[in-house]
Amino acid sequence: MIKNNLLEIKNVSSGYGSTTIVNNFSFEINSGEILSITGRNGMGKTTLLKTIMGLIKANSGSIYFKNEDITKLIPSERSMKGIGYVPQGREIFSSLTVEQNIMLPIFTRKKLKFDVNNNLENIYDLFPILRDKKYDNGASLSGGQQQQLAIARALIFNPEIIILDEPSEGIQPSIITSIGEILQNLSKKLNMAFIVVEQNISFISKLNANCIVVDKGNYTRKLMALEINSVEKARDLLSLQT
Repeated sequence: MIKNNLLEIKNVSSGYGSTTIVNNFSFEINSGEILSITGRNGMGKTTLLKTIMGLIKANSGSIYFKNEDITKLIPSERSMKGIGYVPQGREIFSSLTVEQNIMLPIFTRKKLKFDVNNNLENIYDLFPILRDKKYDNGASLSGGQQQQLAIARALIFNPEIIILDEPSEGIQPSIITSIGEILQNLSKKLNMAFIVVEQNISFISKLNANCIVVDKGNYTRKLMALEINSVEKARDLLSLQT
């Protein structure tokens, strides 16, 4: 029976050397869905995302994107399939301009199936501050502006899903709220999916997203959006700091 999931993680285990961090992990996500993944520090959340992107090899299990097995594909091949990645710490290039940072991913593509300039303008409409600073070096941006830039870079090639690792880390509340609204807008209007690893309870509760809880590399439970649609509910069920 063929499934219609956009992305399916099936019994995946991975880690570093002989140390297993992610244990027999499974979940799925559909187009237009926002899924948050949470848990305390050191529980394997980042390792899971890196495994999905191919930055860490899966020792067992399978990863499917649109029913295609991508488990053995390298990161650039997964990106070309339509998977975007915003790493923890943003990893922008400080010596490049804002616009150069945004455009960087397209230089790895031999053939483009979209209008780059149109995409760029759409991104600037989402993040007006980046248009204002497009000729400034990445190093000159604040933490929140750098996070917006990292998301913009992932958007330039029209991904079907974007994976974000701790997008609220080190960012002022007003920008966190703005980023959450942008993710919801892209989900509704473009049917784009998002996997968001996050510990910020306030941010999680406002995403209107189902949430997977990770403990020591294991999938422990999945909470529905309605169960955590307020900070109080989320705090009680997730046992994390706000």
